[in-house]
Amino acid sequence: MTYARLLAVALAFAVPTAPAAAGPTKPACARELAMIETSLLRTLVRLQAVGNVSPTEQCETYRAHAAVVAKARDVFDRCSSGAAREQDIGEMNGALDRVKTAIASNCATQ
Repeated sequence: MTYARLLAVALAFAVPTAPAAAGPTKPACARELAMIETSLLRTLVRLQAVGNVSPTEQCETYRAHAAVVAKARDVFDRCSSGAAREQDIGEMNGALDRVKTAIASNCATQ
Protein backbone atom coordinates (compact mmCIF):
# COMPACT_ATOMS: atom_id res chain seq x y z
CA MET A 1 0.00 0.00 0.00
CA THR A 2 1.45 3.38 -0.97
CA TYR A 3 1.86 6.16 1.55
CA ALA A 4 -0.81 8.26 -0.18
CA ARG A 5 -3.29 5.38 -0.04
CA LEU A 6 -2.38 4.73 3.57
CA LEU A 7 -2.98 8.36 4.44
CA ALA A 8 -6.29 8.30 2.58
CA VAL A 9 -7.35 5.22 4.56
CA ALA A 10 -6.37 6.86 7.84
CA LEU A 11 -8.23 10.04 6.95
CA ALA A 12 -11.27 8.02 5.97
CA PHE A 13 -11.39 6.80 9.55
CA ALA A 14 -10.75 10.27 10.97
CA VAL A 15 -12.92 11.50 13.77
CA PRO A 16 -13.56 14.87 15.32
CA THR A 17 -10.51 16.09 17.20
CA ALA A 18 -12.45 18.50 19.38
CA PRO A 19 -15.36 16.73 21.06
CA ALA A 20 -18.43 18.69 22.01
CA ALA A 21 -18.45 20.17 25.48
CA ALA A 22 -19.85 18.06 28.26
CA GLY A 23 -23.19 19.02 29.70
CA PRO A 24 -23.16 20.68 33.12
CA THR A 25 -25.15 17.83 34.64
CA LYS A 26 -22.63 15.24 33.52
CA PRO A 27 -19.39 15.91 35.43
CA ALA A 28 -17.71 12.70 34.26
CA CYS A 29 -18.26 13.62 30.61
CA ALA A 30 -15.40 16.10 30.30
CA ARG A 31 -12.98 13.40 31.45
CA GLU A 32 -14.58 10.72 29.24
CA LEU A 33 -14.49 12.99 26.19
CA ALA A 34 -10.81 13.77 26.75
CA MET A 35 -9.99 10.08 27.21
CA ILE A 36 -11.88 8.98 24.12
CA GLU A 37 -10.23 11.67 22.02
CA THR A 38 -6.85 10.30 23.10
CA SER A 39 -7.94 6.75 22.28
CA LEU A 40 -9.21 7.80 18.86
CA LEU A 41 -5.96 9.60 18.06
CA ARG A 42 -3.94 6.52 19.08
CA THR A 43 -5.94 4.25 16.79
CA LEU A 44 -5.55 6.73 13.93
CA VAL A 45 -1.77 6.60 14.41
CA ARG A 46 -1.94 2.80 14.30
CA LEU A 47 -4.06 2.99 11.13
CA GLN A 48 -1.44 5.15 9.45
CA ALA A 49 1.08 2.34 9.89
CA VAL A 50 -1.29 -0.46 8.85
CA GLY A 51 0.41 -0.93 5.48
CA ASN A 52 3.68 -1.85 7.18
CA VAL A 53 2.39 -4.77 9.24
CA SER A 54 1.24 -8.31 8.59
CA PRO A 55 -2.34 -9.00 7.50
CA THR A 56 -3.09 -10.39 10.97
CA GLU A 57 -1.84 -7.19 12.61
CA GLN A 58 -3.82 -5.13 10.09
CA CYS A 59 -6.99 -6.91 11.11
CA GLU A 60 -6.20 -6.47 14.79
CA THR A 61 -5.71 -2.76 14.14
CA TYR A 62 -9.03 -2.49 12.30
CA ARG A 63 -10.84 -4.36 15.08
CA ALA A 64 -9.24 -2.21 17.79
CA HIS A 65 -10.25 0.90 15.88
CA ALA A 66 -13.82 -0.39 15.56
CA ALA A 67 -14.00 -0.94 19.32
CA VAL A 68 -12.71 2.55 20.07
CA VAL A 69 -15.10 4.15 17.57
CA ALA A 70 -18.05 2.25 19.06
CA LYS A 71 -17.07 3.42 22.52
CA ALA A 72 -16.66 6.99 21.24
CA ARG A 73 -20.13 6.85 19.74
CA ASP A 74 -21.50 5.85 23.14
CA VAL A 75 -19.61 8.64 24.91
CA PHE A 76 -20.82 11.22 22.40
CA ASP A 77 -24.35 9.88 22.76
CA ARG A 78 -24.28 10.39 26.53
CA CYS A 79 -22.12 13.48 26.78
CA SER A 80 -22.92 15.69 23.79
CA SER A 81 -26.08 17.56 22.99
CA GLY A 82 -27.80 19.35 20.16
CA ALA A 83 -26.35 19.60 16.69
CA ALA A 84 -22.83 18.74 17.89
CA ARG A 85 -24.14 15.45 19.29
CA GLU A 86 -25.84 14.54 16.03
CA GLN A 87 -22.74 15.42 14.03
CA ASP A 88 -20.40 13.49 16.32
CA ILE A 89 -22.62 10.41 16.35
CA GLY A 90 -23.01 10.60 12.57
CA GLU A 91 -19.24 10.77 12.11
CA MET A 92 -18.74 7.82 14.47
CA ASN A 93 -21.39 5.79 12.61
CA GLY A 94 -19.67 6.58 9.31
CA ALA A 95 -16.25 5.64 10.67
CA LEU A 96 -17.67 2.44 12.11
CA ASP A 97 -19.26 1.54 8.77
CA ARG A 98 -15.95 2.16 6.98
CA VAL A 99 -13.88 0.08 9.38
CA LYS A 100 -16.43 -2.75 9.30
CA THR A 101 -16.16 -2.71 5.50
CA ALA A 102 -12.37 -2.87 5.76
CA ILE A 103 -12.66 -5.80 8.17
CA ALA A 104 -15.11 -7.63 5.93
CA SER A 105 -12.97 -7.18 2.82
CA ASN A 106 -9.53 -7.75 4.38
CA CYS A 107 -10.01 -10.00 7.37
CA ALA A 108 -12.17 -12.91 6.28
CA THR A 109 -9.31 -15.35 6.89
CA GLN A 110 -7.76 -13.67 9.95
